[in-house]
Amino acid sequence: MKKSLKILIAAAMVLCFQFSALSSARAQFAGEDKKVAREPGNTQKVSIGTPDAANDVCYMWTGPHIDGNANQAVVTVNPHDTLETYMVKRISKNGIEEDEVQVRVEDSIAIVWVKAKYKCYNHGDNISPSQFEIETEPAGYESLVTVSPTTATNSAGLGIENNCPLTFTLNHNGHTSTKTLTTTVYNSDLVSPLDLMGNSISTIYMMVKNMKTFQEIWDNLESVANIVNYLTEASPCGWKNPKPQDNVEWVKVTPKMLCCGHVPAYALQIQFAKLSYGNSFGCRFPFSGIPYVASADIVFNLSAEIFAGPVTGIISTNDSCGQVCIPVGVTLAVNGGVGVSVGGGKILAADLLLQGATTAQAQWCPIGANNSLSVGITFSVVGSVTALGMIEHTIEYPLATYSMSVDL
Repeated sequence: MKKSLKILIAAAMVLCFQFSALSSARAQFAGEDKKVAREPGNTQKVSIGTPDAANDVCYMWTGPHIDGNANQAVVTVNPHDTLETYMVKRISKNGIEEDEVQVRVEDSIAIVWVKAKYKCYNHGDNISPSQFEIETEPAGYESLVTVSPTTATNSAGLGIENNCPLTFTLNHNGHTSTKTLTTTVYNSDLVSPLDLMGNSISTIYMMVKNMKTFQEIWDNLESVANIVNYLTEASPCGWKNPKPQDNVEWVKVTPKMLCCGHVPAYALQIQFAKLSYGNSFGCRFPFSGIPYVASADIVFNLSAEIFAGPVTGIISTNDSCGQVCIPVGVTLAVNGGVGVSVGGGKILAADLLLQGATTAQAQWCPIGANNSLSVGITFSVVGSVTALGMIEHTIEYPLATYSMSVDL
């Protein structure tokens, strides 16, 4: 069997050389000329030719530095000189065709051009050369290109858009080539002029609100009779507020620019603060001092609150960036401890209490897909100072928290 195979191969080679005696014609079948960067010790190699699946065709390559079999459609060469020419004959039943390929050895390589595949980044995104179309001269060295920085950065003062300069570097065989490119980086967390306007309006609103509070305090202190009324109306237990509290905090909507899927998108960042409705019932039992005038007290409070919010999110022209969720739930809290009071706590109350609170909350996301249900229990130490039933300052130090959440 092996002997028969050798005879067939020999016959085919003889046939090819017989065909080579025929007249030849110049054709274009060997492929493009090639360029390769010089490696240390002239170890650079490159493939030349065009793949051919035909079975009845023979190829004969000639040239100065052919590496391996020269009788195939595609061969590997190891050029040493600056420019080398390799000749090829394609022999078939139609005759002999000739072509040539020139291989140039470059003593240096360079980045010809760089084109971004993405239109933008968000602050903190990773940047890599694979995100760009890169061409080198000679070709084939794109994988050696590095980019700096590797993280999109925008921390430039006011504004939400910044041009981030990128530097592409190619180091090879003692030669260095660089290209620069600028890309757009968005940072929605930066303070924009619109943010400053919203904060200014909010500040004015709080000043007006505080002026109203100060006026109420002044009215309450306007006559000694009011203070006497506080003392005579004092009782061990009662509602913290005559009516249930309803609270609407500041609402702000700020235009933004975002990068969604590496494409710029307009968006509105909305911030609707917590809306709540609730009240608390408490008792103060004097055990030292003058009851309902100035005393040390045993304090007990029970409170309940229904709330919605705070709502934060993004409404965008690109759905992939949109995310708006509304938390809705109820909080029940009970605390107890000791305190000091003036006027039964209606003029001044300072308390230090141990508190346990349970919150059941459902998060509904009309935009986005993060609906959830959660229950949490928190134990904490709570301190509070209340003056005239209106000015209140509280502090809270969590001791332990237990929670459970389920995605819907």
